[in-house]
Amino acid sequence: GRAPGRHGVQALAARADLHFVAPLRVEPAPEWGRQATNLTISREWWFGRNVMAFVTQDWRYVFDKTRNRILVINLKDGYFVDAAMTADVGDLVDPGFLDVLGRYRVYGTVTRSPQKMTVLGVECPGTVVSEWMASGEQHLFDRDRTIYACSTVPFDWRMARDLGMWMISFFRPQMAYFGGLRSIDGFPLAETDIAARNTQRVSYSMIVTEMYEADPPAGIYGIPAESSRHEKLTQRDILAMRQIQYLMYFY
Repeated sequence: GRAPGRHGVQALAARADLHFVAPLRVEPAPEWGRQATNLTISREWWFGRNVMAFVTQDWRYVFDKTRNRILVINLKDGYFVDAAMTADVGDLVDPGFLDVLGRYRVYGTVTRSPQKMTVLGVECPGTVVSEWMASGEQHLFDRDRTIYACSTVPFDWRMARDLGMWMISFFRPQMAYFGGLRSIDGFPLAETDIAARNTQRVSYSMIVTEMYEADPPAGIYGIPAESSRHEKLTQRDILAMRQIQYLMYFY
């Protein structure tokens, strides 16, 4: 493979695929006692021409912009779902879990922040996102985050946005909030979070630590050999998306 060139954002020309790493650092509240250990969750992206892959330890999500389809791949258990980006939630979720999902809804507000952060040599404006999930009158969790996004990255950042919007659509987002999220220009190169559920609070931080051109691993945008096909997303698949989308790693 080609030796990666590690440069600032502006120095990359995207002649090869772009690979970048953004570990998620979790800082549980001290009152959790022996469970209050810091976590680092691996997250990485590959961007090719009209295709991207988002990879965590057990999952890989591939958005093929040409086909307008998303692969949800469970790397641990060896199965995948091949879904149209435009498919309705009702078409993709097992009926038994569809009723459960219908009890929840995500709300939020999106406001511009005067704060900026320089990441990989580029100044990123901040956006404050306040978000909460409710089930009827019951408030389930609150989350306040500041996103530092860059729109001059040398790849189609809209693919990552569209994948994120697809994932959040399973939780019936309030339309005004959904539109606010969609209006954030650029790829988040850094993010700070505080999430709360009941009396538990957790702090998160994410920053892109590496971005470079490289030849992608064989098959990174495809279906792993010997994986089995599932026609619908299971409860486990949806909960995994919730963990990834909302960073909800409560003990």
